[in-house]
Amino acid sequence: MTMPEHVTTWHDARYDMPVSRQLERYNELAAKNASARARIELVTRGMYDPARHGADDRPSLTVAEHIELLALAECIARTVRHPSNVHHALLAGVTWADIARVLDSDELTVRRDYQVWADDQYDLNQRYPDRGMTVDEHAAATARVAEGVGDPC
Repeated sequence: MTMPEHVTTWHDARYDMPVSRQLERYNELAAKNASARARIELVTRGMYDPARHGADDRPSLTVAEHIELLALAECIARTVRHPSNVHHALLAGVTWADIARVLDSDELTVRRDYQVWADDQYDLNQRYPDRGMTVDEHAAATARVAEGVGDPC
């Protein structure tokens, strides 16, 4: 698989590239950026020693590489922060309170976002019956959203 010359949006980054390759390229660019910035900082502070820090030049990222780094970061974040992770956590028995705490949110927001995702999955299933949530799965997800709402603590 080849890497596009420069990924310009998170949308471009997500196609034809597994997240493992996205992470690899992100780490490559981030390391190059950190190395260049560290060298600049050492030179600025008068602490740069070619014998200790290496005499090779460490060029800064190009504008295109900065854009690629940002696009990859967004793509990776959207991939690993996918709403299906909440769904699978709920199915495993994780509580809404725990999910809200982990996501640094509140239960109402987490429940609302999950319901929107479930509705979208149901709509997807209506167009493509082999994908998304079936009627029964959507009903179960909607019931999950309502569980415990209004119950006294």
